[in-house]
Amino acid sequence: MKAKAELLSLPPELLTYILSFLPWRDILHCTSLCKALRQTYMSESSSELQYAIELGSQGLLPVSNNHIPVAKRLQLLRENASAWFKFDLHSFETISIPEKFYRFTATYIANGHACFWNPSIDSVRIFPILPKPSQETIERDFSPGSLCAVSNISDIDVFMDPAQNLLAIAYAISGDNYPYDEESYIELLTLDGDGVHPQAAGRTLFMSDLWLPGKRENFVRWCSKLEGFEKYIAFLRFAPLFDGTGSSVYSKWCLHIWDWQHSTSSNSMLSGSTILDLDSDRSIDFCFLGNDRLLIISDNLELYSIEDMSRSPQLLARFLLPASVFGLKCCTPTSDIACSSHPKIQAQQVTWVSDPKYRVLSLVSHSSGLDFVISTTIFFDGFSDSEGMSPIIPWIDWGPSNVRIFLHDFPCRLGVSGNRALNAFPVAGATNSVDSEYRLHMMDFSPSAVRRHQQGLGRLVNEPSTVYNRESGEYLTTFLPYVEVVSDRTFSFGEFVEIWLDQDKIYLFKDNIDTDETDQLEVIEM
Repeated sequence: MKAKAELLSLPPELLTYILSFLPWRDILHCTSLCKALRQTYMSESSSELQYAIELGSQGLLPVSNNHIPVAKRLQLLRENASAWFKFDLHSFETISIPEKFYRFTATYIANGHACFWNPSIDSVRIFPILPKPSQETIERDFSPGSLCAVSNISDIDVFMDPAQNLLAIAYAISGDNYPYDEESYIELLTLDGDGVHPQAAGRTLFMSDLWLPGKRENFVRWCSKLEGFEKYIAFLRFAPLFDGTGSSVYSKWCLHIWDWQHSTSSNSMLSGSTILDLDSDRSIDFCFLGNDRLLIISDNLELYSIEDMSRSPQLLARFLLPASVFGLKCCTPTSDIACSSHPKIQAQQVTWVSDPKYRVLSLVSHSSGLDFVISTTIFFDGFSDSEGMSPIIPWIDWGPSNVRIFLHDFPCRLGVSGNRALNAFPVAGATNSVDSEYRLHMMDFSPSAVRRHQQGLGRLVNEPSTVYNRESGEYLTTFLPYVEVVSDRTFSFGEFVEIWLDQDKIYLFKDNIDTDETDQLEVIEM
């Protein structure tokens, strides 16, 4: 009888090939239990295995980039894991913001580009931020009134995605019986030209009837949100519900979701009513959790499946929040989990993106003065109760171990990207938040950062922390672990108004103290 070959008798390159079919955790398990397999894994010829494990442990997904050798990709990935330990806030470049975007401007940072929209003058500008010589870029400047080709319209919101070369414009057309005969649409254009986007099913997305409030110039920031992620575009809007006296206490909200590459109409909708809150940008918010899930953020967190676009999103689970936490807003962009479809940008894209299942969200309640940093892992578990219904999950069962709550005293948008969050906290011993100096804290919530923590490289925070909810008077304790590095540079209260964070840069939008205008963008490379 012919002898059968044993696994360990196979050539190393064949062993590497076989192991490459396993999930990264299984590869790690096999190589930790078998000395021969570990020697194979540690050899120079097994860069593919090492790369797969490094990606998985950092909560990242590979992007096809065959022009970069795998050994180089592995080197870049390991440098990415440690670069933020040495971030130097004293080394930066400053960019002047165009004067027409000093005030009343929605700002975005995506794929190395700054995107500005000033709804008060209906003007848009997009430009690359300190591009490298070989970097493909997009630069456009829409003068006031030139944004949309349709006449006699009111622009409601704008979404810009350099990775897909996409400009989406939500606008409304009103008749004589405004606001009851108002019709709303979304225009899909290319950022680097004036034509219809080549991947779009059509130039215009259509939505069902729902009027918007009068005096839109007063409501434009809080009454809508236009957001996109790869093949999806979603538009959230509100309309006041008036009683017999003409007063409005409640508002109706409606969320439309399109697969814009395949259809110009939407059968995927959610709606409801909420208390009208003019002190908040929105009383309802939402965010994409990848290609198949959506999170509605209100008094609680509702998780929906959006896999089947022929029907309304399907509720998977409801996560209860602590009492009296209202007005939560999502401060988490999706550019770190999106793959580029723009050929020029795609060719130069980094070799990985964040895995939607292993990143963090930042939800901020300004009324409570709290910032919830939440691990998305909890939203990808299997959900159903004993009767097959969507479960209601109490805060105590999911929150403390998957969340870290911080006091949100600094008047600034937080920076979040992948597993990292950047926030400003008062220096030690400060007693007055307004007069205090602040330092930036970079926090990495990835399990690999916690496991690999070494003395001298940041501070491991794995003990519980308790914060006070000033609205309800309750104390909230959470213990999601992280590794933290604190800057030695200090900032005054309100010195910057927004923080953005990507894989290798920090962006600070700074206010001019004398004019109270946002006129500078500070860029810090890590």
